[in-house]
Amino acid sequence: MAEARLGASVYERELQKAIALATQAGKRQLTAQVQRRVFEIKADGSPVTTVDRECETLIREGLRSAFPEDGILGEEGGMQEGTSGRTWIVDPLDGTRPFIRGIPTYSCLIALEAVGEPVVGVIHLPALKETCWASSGGGAFQNDRPLRVSNTRTLSEAMGSGLGQVERLDTPIGKQLLATMHACDYAYGFMDNYTYACVAAGRLDFCINLLDKVWDCAAAACIVSEAGGAYSDINGNKTIHGGSIIVSNGFLHEAILAALAITDPPA
Repeated sequence: MAEARLGASVYERELQKAIALATQAGKRQLTAQVQRRVFEIKADGSPVTTVDRECETLIREGLRSAFPEDGILGEEGGMQEGTSGRTWIVDPLDGTRPFIRGIPTYSCLIALEAVGEPVVGVIHLPALKETCWASSGGGAFQNDRPLRVSNTRTLSEAMGSGLGQVERLDTPIGKQLLATMHACDYAYGFMDNYTYACVAAGRLDFCINLLDKVWDCAAAACIVSEAGGAYSDINGNKTIHGGSIIVSNGFLHEAILAALAITDPPA
């Protein structure tokens, strides 16, 4: 199991528990990879497997036992209210489509939201043997290595990733996203949360996702921030609840908002 380094963060216990539970879920996912992949289609058209549900149950039970006063929001099980004012946000198997097809970019995502922002984030990629984690004030890490975003300063030099230009092709924002990706030096495909991990590690300079749910981006927002980057929705609001997400190295953030024709980027 990856183990987070002790740092200045007051969320060390929460971080360690999230890493442990994500690792347990990842072991279940790796075991299931060699089994027959049976799945259902949910009402929103996305697939779900028994592994998604089993992993969420495992994580919920672990979090509820360790932090009984916290709320828990999971992709498969919805919201369980708490009394602490804190909420765990869980995507037990992000990238179910790649998982079904044997593509190794699927992951387990666990985040803690407190004081209005994600303060703990874990992206565990079992098939790639990578775990990214961060906590507020404690820095960001991948396995045993500190994470740091890139220094790229202009879109014309940037390598970025986008999701939603196909699904929103006939809408203004879909066309704006396509134009933004065209303005880059190189537009890379979207690889689920592995894409966000690449931004935190400086492998990619930014990612724009028009289709994100809160459980998709909460962990990444914490990790990218602690790696020196920035996040917001496509309207420039620093939130994980906007239905979209931009994660970047920070240097490019205002340029991305401008390229998307956002009229009032944040200061």
